[in-house]
This record gives sequence, C-alpha cells and structure tokens, in this order.
Amino acid sequence: MRLIAVFALIALAEMATFLWVGSKIGYLWAFGIAFVTAVIGGYLVKRAGFSVFRRIQQKARQGQLPGRELTDGACILVSGAFLISPGFITDTLGFLLLIPAVRALIHRIVSRRFSARLPSIASIRTMRQDAYGSDEIIDVESWE
Repeated sequence: MRLIAVFALIALAEMATFLWVGSKIGYLWAFGIAFVTAVIGGYLVKRAGFSVFRRIQQKARQGQLPGRELTDGACILVSGAFLISPGFITDTLGFLLLIPAVRALIHRIVSRRFSARLPSIASIRTMRQDAYGSDEIIDVESWE
C-alpha cells in the first residue's frame, strides 16, 4: 500500500512540475526537454551499465566479490527506470544516480546498513565449526 502511495505522489509531483515548467517555457519545449533527457539518459545508462558489467566480470575472473560493482549496477538500473519515465523530478534523480560520487555514497550507506545485519564470513565459519565439530570437507564421491 505504501508503494502505491509513493508512486501516486511521484506521479502528482511530476504532473505539477511539468505543468509549472510548461507554463514558464511552453509545453512543447517542456515535452521536448523531457524527450531529449530520456534519449540522452538512455545512452548514458547503457554506457554505464556495460562499464559496470565489465568490472563485475573482471572481479569474478580475479576471484573477488563485486560488492561495489553490484551496488553500482543496482543504482544504474534504478537510474534507467527514472530516466525512461517522463518527468523532470525522476530525470534529475536518474542523472544523479549516474554520477560515480553519488553511487559511492549510496554504496557506503548500503554497506553500513547490511554489514550490521549480516554475519561476517568468519562468524559463519565459526558457526559451522560449532555445528559440525570441524572445518574438514569430506568428498562424497570418494566414499564409493
């Protein structure tokens, strides 16, 4: 229910902003600006998305977890959704999410929030050792 209310508020705010901008510069110009920002935003999202995808592949080849890259990918996905929806508010938010410094800030916030909630790898290993008595891995195929 909250999500529907948020979408309704965003739609109302977008309509009000479009009407206000249209009354100041003309509705045809306002529509043109909205169209151009969608086209430019789509290009920038595509470019940023491919860049993040390459970084994720590189981290995977190196055997590292792509934490920052996954956060960047999520931000770029949301940015794309904002930029293809017509409106000045969502376009502004979409372009903000394409800025690497903004994505870095979001990554820090998300990392802090999740690191407090998720157990670390060391604590998972300790829990497993407590449950099974050792850290020994037994290959099932070798029992045959």
